[in-house]
Amino acid sequence: MLTLESRLLVQHPDVLDKLRKEITKVLGEEKNVARAHIKAMPYLDCVLKEVLRLYPPVPANLRFATKTTTMPRGGGADGRSPVLIRKGWGITYAPYLMHRRKELYGDDASIFRPERWEDGKLRSIGWGWLPFNDGPRVCLGKDMALMEASIGIARIVQAFPGISRPPGIVLDEPGTEMQALTLVLAPADGCKVHLRQYI
Repeated sequence: MLTLESRLLVQHPDVLDKLRKEITKVLGEEKNVARAHIKAMPYLDCVLKEVLRLYPPVPANLRFATKTTTMPRGGGADGRSPVLIRKGWGITYAPYLMHRRKELYGDDASIFRPERWEDGKLRSIGWGWLPFNDGPRVCLGKDMALMEASIGIARIVQAFPGISRPPGIVLDEPGTEMQALTLVLAPADGCKVHLRQYI
């Protein structure tokens, strides 16, 4: 995930600058990042949520019906009729596509904009944001992954104040770049950034 965060941050220097200011305010020169530090950085949380919205680690998933049931809509010519799901049938859902729904995230749903999480309107998004699944199948490593990513990006931004996009490198907009899909999603061309330390 740090590859995706770094890629998006160098592509959006205004977001990087805002994040850097928050990290500097909370951490200063402190290198031992604690949970209390992370909780004091709400914009970092917004950045992580937005990265995970656009690039959920598992972009598509599969579940099997344990009994015959119906989905309330999705069938018929207009997509509004119920759909029969028989016991044993597999149902695929794609957080990658769900997270780009304009009716949930607005007309700019395909754009990297961490500020969409700031006003609290998405606090009750529920099943509309599933980078770690939810309910009884929620990822057991969710909290650890978020903490690791938070510490990782905070330390990268802190240690390399000169992080930037290399000259001549053009990064495609989210959703248009080449992507590699194995069990998880990653940029196929990696993440090329300049990491400059100022002394």
